[in-house]
Amino acid sequence: MRTHRHDPLPSSQKAEADAPLADEVVVAYQPILNGATIAILLFVLYDLLTRLIFPNPIYDGPMLVMNVVGLTTLSIVYMALRRNLSSRHLEIAGGIICLVLFLNSNLQQLLSFEQENLVYSILMMPIFATLLPRRRAIVIAVAFCCAALAYLVHVNLPHMTSNYLSVGLAGVMAAVAIAVIIRNSVLNAVKARLEAVRDRETAEQLERDARHLAECDALTGLPNRRSFFLALDQHIERLRSHGEPFILGLVDLDGFKPVNDTYGHAAGDEMLKIVAERLCDIADETVTPARLGGDEFALLAAIPCTLNETALALGHRVEAALSEPYELGEYTCKSSGSVGLLICNDPQVSAQELMERADHALYFAKRALQGKAVVFNAALEQEMTASSQLDKALRRSDHEAEFSVKFQPQYDLVKSKVTGFEALARWDSPELGSVTPDLFIPAAERAGLIRGLTQTLLSKALREMASWPTDITLSFNLSAHDLMSPQAMDSLLDTVRQSGLPASRIEFEITETAMMSDFNQARRAIDQISAAGHSIALDDFGVGYSSLQYLQQLPVSKLKIDRSFVSQMLEDSSSFKIVRTMLALSQSLDLGCVIEGVETEAQVHILRTLGARHVQGYLIGAPMDADQIDPILSTPMPLRKASDPARPPSLRRARA
Repeated sequence: MRTHRHDPLPSSQKAEADAPLADEVVVAYQPILNGATIAILLFVLYDLLTRLIFPNPIYDGPMLVMNVVGLTTLSIVYMALRRNLSSRHLEIAGGIICLVLFLNSNLQQLLSFEQENLVYSILMMPIFATLLPRRRAIVIAVAFCCAALAYLVHVNLPHMTSNYLSVGLAGVMAAVAIAVIIRNSVLNAVKARLEAVRDRETAEQLERDARHLAECDALTGLPNRRSFFLALDQHIERLRSHGEPFILGLVDLDGFKPVNDTYGHAAGDEMLKIVAERLCDIADETVTPARLGGDEFALLAAIPCTLNETALALGHRVEAALSEPYELGEYTCKSSGSVGLLICNDPQVSAQELMERADHALYFAKRALQGKAVVFNAALEQEMTASSQLDKALRRSDHEAEFSVKFQPQYDLVKSKVTGFEALARWDSPELGSVTPDLFIPAAERAGLIRGLTQTLLSKALREMASWPTDITLSFNLSAHDLMSPQAMDSLLDTVRQSGLPASRIEFEITETAMMSDFNQARRAIDQISAAGHSIALDDFGVGYSSLQYLQQLPVSKLKIDRSFVSQMLEDSSSFKIVRTMLALSQSLDLGCVIEGVETEAQVHILRTLGARHVQGYLIGAPMDADQIDPILSTPMPLRKASDPARPPSLRRARA
C-alpha cells in the first residue's frame, strides 16, 4: 500500500523559514550585550585607574593606550546599543566587546607573562559563549582563546603544555555548555514571544474580521444597517453639540425585483454590488454610503449650509449614477434609483423622526417621481402628519361599521349589457370623513391591517352578490399582502366557499406590483386561486415592468388595460397604439380584456373599431351602492355610436 508523506522543505526554503527566528534570537541578546558592555567598560576603567595610581614603567605605556582605546570603543558600542539595531549590527557589537576584552587580557600577558593570569584565557571562553549570539562567532572566539592559551603556555611553560591542554579542554566544554544553556533559554523565550505576537496578531485580525462582519454588509462591503445608525447618532450628537447640519438620504432601486425574477438572484446580487460601487464613486470625505438591506441604501453627508440646492445636487449625482446601464454577466439592463433627502438642522429631532421624514420623501419620490430625488419640505411634512392621523384613525376603526363596498359595472359591447361589477372599497371615518382608497389601502398595508380589511370587504361583496342574476360576475381586488400570506388566501377562499356562490362567477384582480416582493409565493397563491375555480385578471396592465413574463408564467385569464392609456387615446397617437397593441396581444393569447376609464362615446367608438369587447368607466356607470344595481340590470343599456346625439337615460342615471 502506498503511503503519502510530506516531503521535507528544501534546505534553501528551510533556511529562509529559520532566518526570522535567528534574527529574533540575535535581537534578544541586546540586553545581554548592553549589560556586558557596562561590566567590561567598568573593568577596563578600573584597570586604567589602578595603572595610573600604581604605575609600572615596564609595560604600563602600551596598556594605558590599550585601556584608553578600549574605553573609547566600548563607549561607542554602549551608545549604539541604546538604539534598536539590526541583527547584523548586534553581532558586530558583540564581536567588538569580546575583542576589546581579548586584546586587553592577552596584551598584558605578552608584555609581562604571569602564570596566574592564564586563568583569564580560560574564563574568556564561557564569557564569549555568553555574549556572542551566533554559533559561528562563539566558535571563532573560543578558538582564539585556545590558540592564545596554547601559545602562551608553549612559549613560557613548555613543560606544562599537557596540563594546560586539559584545562583548555575543560574551558571549551564549559563554554559549549554555557552557550547551549543560554542559547536555548533565549531561543525558548524568543519562540514564546513570537508565539505571543502571532497569537495577538491573530486575535487582532479575528477582531478586525468580526468587527467588519458586524459593521459591514457582506455582499457589498458597505457599512451595514447597524453601522449606519451608529453614524447617524454621531451626526446628531455633532449637530446638538457643535451645530453641524448634515444630509440624510435614503435610496431605493426602481425595478430591482424584476431583475431578480427575470435573471436570477446572482444577477440581482451583481446589480447590488454595482450600485454600491457607484455610490462609493459618488462619495467623498463628506459623504458616507451604507446598505440598509435588500435594495435599500442610505447616505450621510456633512454639509456647510442648509440650502435645498446642496441636497438636490447630491441627489442628482445619485440619479445619474444609478440610471446608467448595468452589465450583469451576459445581460444588460436599465434601472434607476429613487432618492429621499432630508436636511437635518434641528437638534431636537430624534433619529427615528429623521428616518421617518427621509422615508416619506423617498415614498413620494417612488410614487410620483420614480427615479428622481426629492428633498423633504413643508408640504411633505403636512402630508406625513395627515398620513399619521390616517394611520391612527385606521387602527381605531370598526371595519364592519365604517367600511363599505361600491360596485362599478363592466359592459359587454357585443351583447350590449352589463356582465359584471368590480367591487371597490370605501371608508367613511367618523374622525376624517370620506377617505379615498388610494389613501387608506396603502395605510392599511403599512399598518398590517389589510388582511382583515380584505376579509371584511369580500364578505360584504359576496352578501350583496347573492341577490344578483346568475350570469353576473364579481371582480375583487387582492392586495400584495393577501398574496404573500398563505393563511390569508386560505381564509379568503374559504369565505367564498361558505357563501355558496359558484367560484366561476368570482374573479380576483391582481397587479404586477403585488407580485414584486416575492414572485414565487405570489405564483403559489395564484395557482391556489385558479385551482379553486376562480378566474384571474391582471390589473393595470402595461404600467409595470414584466407583464409579458407574468402572462407566460401565471394562469391569467383576463387583462385590464389601465385608464391612463385610454384617457389620452384621442389626443396621443402613442397611447392609441399601445391600446391597439395590447388588445391585439390579448386576442392572440385568447385572453379576455377589459378597458378601464372609458368616459366618452368617442372612446367607445374607437375601441369598437379596434375589436374591444368589455369596457368599464364613468360612461357605463360610476361606482354605485348595492341598491342601485337592480335598476341597471333591469334596464337595457345599448351604447350608441359616437355620433348619436343622446346618451341612454340609464347611463345618465348611472353617472349621476
